[in-house]
Amino acid sequence: MSGFYSGQDGRLIIAGTTAAKVRSWSFTVNQAVLETVSLEDTDRTLIPGIRSVTGSCSLYYYQETAGGTTDTGTLLSNIITANSGSGGEQGGGTKDTVKFELKVLDGNNDRSITFYAYITSLAMTSSVGEVLSADVSFEVNGAVTGLDF
Repeated sequence: MSGFYSGQDGRLIIAGTTAAKVRSWSFTVNQAVLETVSLEDTDRTLIPGIRSVTGSCSLYYYQETAGGTTDTGTLLSNIITANSGSGGEQGGGTKDTVKFELKVLDGNNDRSITFYAYITSLAMTSSVGEVLSADVSFEVNGAVTGLDF
């Protein structure tokens, strides 16, 4: 298919399930470089260093059926640990990475990037006259596991 892609072509898949109501998603790849020069060199030469991938997504708080699960709930459970003890003591344990797939629909040849990431920030907003939404930031753990763009 020739042409431009738009936001309506994008999909966000969280832990294997397509997010129901996505407002947006984005990711950024940064590549550090290391110099390989010595005192007598006159030109700077470089080699690749550490790469990092970060990103964010914005979701509307939505459930298919009354009392059902939500996409935001999946992400929320991976950053906030409920207090498991009595008397108000600190509870919780180590949180796992979440599998993300950022997809662009392209007929029979969809484009996607897949990775595992830690949720680093989640902000929920509730305003009068607005749909409840959540903004999520994440950092990829290790290398991207799938790339088909």
